[in-house]
Amino acid sequence: MLAAAGCAGESPLRPAPKLVEPGDTGRQSFGLRLTTRGMPYLFGGFSVCLNRSGVVSVTGVEFEDATGDLRVQAFALRPFYRAFGDDGVGWGEPKSLKQRGVPTALRTVTQVCQPDDSSRVEFTELVLQTSRPGAVSASSSGFVISYTSGASEGRLRVPFGITLCAPADKTLPLCQSQT
Repeated sequence: MLAAAGCAGESPLRPAPKLVEPGDTGRQSFGLRLTTRGMPYLFGGFSVCLNRSGVVSVTGVEFEDATGDLRVQAFALRPFYRAFGDDGVGWGEPKSLKQRGVPTALRTVTQVCQPDDSSRVEFTELVLQTSRPGAVSASSSGFVISYTSGASEGRLRVPFGITLCAPADKTLPLCQSQT
């Protein structure tokens, strides 16, 4: 007789799903050249999905290698993301999630990544609320999403750098440009 133990809803022979980014995950960065200290700025359009069916619970989002005290104040997950032209959140909107009307209660991802040639577009949008609380410019090379999946913990690194420039501080490269 063969017996197997596992959590309810999780096959002992099948690994728990992982959180992934669909499509091209090349490194990008975006800088806001004139920001206000303490003001929230929204960055949306980050797509995440699962590599197989299941449920992943996002436990936190934090900047990686942050300078100048760049912070993730809050984050939101929105299933079945809609395009920027609809109600999508762009990069650097000077609003809070609450002001924008984006709820923050959802903490799970259930959408499975679709093949690149699929006409279906199902994934979850991650929206970050960031801030620069100090008097100096703040920057990061990317952010990390922490999550749990079944009994496992995981981390997904998103190589999207964000820079929030202070008006008189030109110490960071993205803050030096005039355009």
